[in-house]
Amino acid sequence: MIKRIGYWLVLVFPVFLFGCASGSHVITGQQRPEIEVDQVSVFTEMPAFEFEVIGTVRASSDSGFSEDSRKEKATQELKEQAAKIGANGVIVGDVTQLSFRRLGTGVGVSVGSGGGVGTSIGSSFSFPTTEVVGKAIYYPSDGLKTP
Repeated sequence: MIKRIGYWLVLVFPVFLFGCASGSHVITGQQRPEIEVDQVSVFTEMPAFEFEVIGTVRASSDSGFSEDSRKEKATQELKEQAAKIGANGVIVGDVTQLSFRRLGTGVGVSVGSGGGVGTSIGSSFSFPTTEVVGKAIYYPSDGLKTP
C-alpha cells in the first residue's frame, strides 16, 4: 500500500510543481506573420514611441508556489500569444491573483450485488492562479532599445 502511494506521489506531484500556463489572443488590428517568442519585448508602462495595437492577449498560470513565479509563467505565455499574431511587444495591463477559484466536493454511495454498501466522500481544489491581460503591439524595431 505504501509503495503504491509512493509511486502515485512520484507521478502526480511534478504536475503540481510545473502545472501549466494557458493563453489566448483576439486580433483587433492587422495581424502580421508569426515571429519567434524571444523577439517579443514586455512593457509594464505605455511606451513613449509610436506603435500599432494588433490585439489583446490573455494568459493564466496556476503553476508555481509564489505569485511571482505564476506571474512570470503567465507573462511568458503572453509573449507566446503575441508572437503568434506577429506582435513584437506586449504592454502588460491587468494582473489578477485568484485564490482557490475552483473548489468542489462530492459524495458517492454504491450498493453491491451481494448486499454490501459503500460510501465515499471527496473534495478537490486548485492552486492559486495568476491571470494577465495585455495589448499585443507592433513597432518598428530599427534603432529602438527594448527593455
